[in-house]
Amino acid sequence: MDSKISAKQIWAFALPSVAVAWLIPPMYAILADFYLRYTEATAAGIGTAMLVSKILDAVTDPPVGYMSDHTSSRWGARKPWILAGAIIGAVTFIFFFDPPEGAGNLYFAVCIIFYYIAYTLIAIPTRSWLGELTPEYAERSRIWSKYVIGLLIGGVLIMLLPILLSSSVFPFFKSSEFDREMVSFLGKVGAVALLISVWGSIKWAPDGTRNVGQRPTYKEFFTILKTNKPFQVFLWGYGASALGFGVFYSVIIVALTSYFGLTDKVPLFMLAVIFAQVVTIPYIERLARRYPKHKVWAYSWMLHVIVGPIILLFDQNTDSFLLFMAVGCVASILQGAHMLFPASIMNDIIDYDTMKTGLSRSGVHMSVFTFVDKAIHAVGFALGFYILAIFEYDAKSATHSDFSSMGLMIAVVVVPNILFALSAYFLMKFPIDERRHKIIRRRIDRKDQRIAAASG
Repeated sequence: MDSKISAKQIWAFALPSVAVAWLIPPMYAILADFYLRYTEATAAGIGTAMLVSKILDAVTDPPVGYMSDHTSSRWGARKPWILAGAIIGAVTFIFFFDPPEGAGNLYFAVCIIFYYIAYTLIAIPTRSWLGELTPEYAERSRIWSKYVIGLLIGGVLIMLLPILLSSSVFPFFKSSEFDREMVSFLGKVGAVALLISVWGSIKWAPDGTRNVGQRPTYKEFFTILKTNKPFQVFLWGYGASALGFGVFYSVIIVALTSYFGLTDKVPLFMLAVIFAQVVTIPYIERLARRYPKHKVWAYSWMLHVIVGPIILLFDQNTDSFLLFMAVGCVASILQGAHMLFPASIMNDIIDYDTMKTGLSRSGVHMSVFTFVDKAIHAVGFALGFYILAIFEYDAKSATHSDFSSMGLMIAVVVVPNILFALSAYFLMKFPIDERRHKIIRRRIDRKDQRIAAASG
């Protein structure tokens, strides 16, 4: 397999990421806040729906990974599943983003289940596909950085459209707020973008080449958690990050709208913090060419623990929007490593597994990773809303007591940063760097050569 693919092929691989942005934070946080303010859904109900739906959704991950590993088609192993996810996602967008009058907790729960199923069908094969495009440690980060940039461009688009379409130049909407009309429109845009971009990726991106080795049986699914030591360390580090993000993203939009009084400025704020990541992701990727990926990620969290608490200095209905946005941009930049490195590191872990076992089970690893990711995010998301419920925080209220405000800040700042610090601790212990990965690849290549010679 060639270690590098062309820029055109990389961007074809990354093309769906622009629309996949509709399926990741902060979009589901925006939807949760939207349902909280415009439907009959409640904070406790949304928290419970998120917890139950993500756990149910996580159950679908092992079958998707298993079937992805065993799929053979003229489009390769991964592309058919990504297309299926795009179709389900497009249909879900139409219903989820345009709830009927009287929609409540049950409607939110049903929609979010299909929302996450669509993401599963896209995310697991895509991450496995990355490792099949190149065997090189640094090259995987380079390719995935384009996918992350696509995700961020999609996020910019989500935030920019409300601003543009409510401006004096394009006065199609009365306000840039994420109200019923705006959210419904964004759902339709996301549905069309997802179908078109996935089709383009299937057509123009290479299929990739799998590691040589037997396909796993279903019994072997969770044995990797017992036998793959680097995977265990990675899951502790990633799990703490994911739990922190789950809590943070569950309540950040609520904080921006109902506490800091930035309801009409949310699109502008989100546009700025996402754009900050777009600009800096290439530089973070370059750092990973000089230093181990896991250490760049760990140091980012250490800095975030210092920067994050600055938000506590701002009052309710703050007038210091530009300064507030600047702090948000710095925090967003430091969160970029969490977006960039997990998929790349996971494929390094898969190479280690192939070296040790002789099995080719990329989809299995990615589905277990996604299973754990979703379960932890579900707990984090539910925890964020439960904290609001415990402290009796009312998002519809114009004013908030010291008690309820403290609860919101615990969810937005305190809990996430404790978890990010814990993540940094485990990430520093991760054992695979570029030197060790080269040794792993050489051993895999020697095995491949022996298999090829025996077949010959």
